[in-house]
Amino acid sequence: MMTSLNPYSDEDVQVLKRDFNAAIKGVYYAMAGDTGPQSANVVFRKRLNVFADVIHGFTIPGLETRHDGIDIVIVRENTEGEYSGLEHEVYPGVIESVKVITRASSERIARYAFEFAYSNNRKTVTAVHKANIMKLCDGEFLKATKKIAKEYPNIKYNEIIVDNCSM
Repeated sequence: MMTSLNPYSDEDVQVLKRDFNAAIKGVYYAMAGDTGPQSANVVFRKRLNVFADVIHGFTIPGLETRHDGIDIVIVRENTEGEYSGLEHEVYPGVIESVKVITRASSERIARYAFEFAYSNNRKTVTAVHKANIMKLCDGEFLKATKKIAKEYPNIKYNEIIVDNCSM
């Protein structure tokens, strides 16, 4: 059993791929002096192809909350978009971040969400986006998601702008 891996180490990543069928990954925190261009979390996701982050939020019976009956699953693409980790300083004090979205990864995460919904008897998949502003990137994501949605006619498909969803 390994307790700690260095995501920047080819040897550690190869051991994980070769010797283990599964792994549990907690959050890696940036340590003082960590000057790598990408966080350890982003590096691990990319090197191990951990593209789907799945979070199940639900109301616990008997626990008083503001809202009752919450049961939502969030499936987030973990390797592209804002998680591409492509940033650089253009000029001192001026930072540029590049958002990269591909059709292949958009279709892959959409298919994952629809397969999850199908396998878990969920009735709806909602694509959360910012296509009102990021017309090309998030527009590509929506095109890919609509394409995959057609393969799952028994699952309702919605779209919502991230600002509205957050509200």
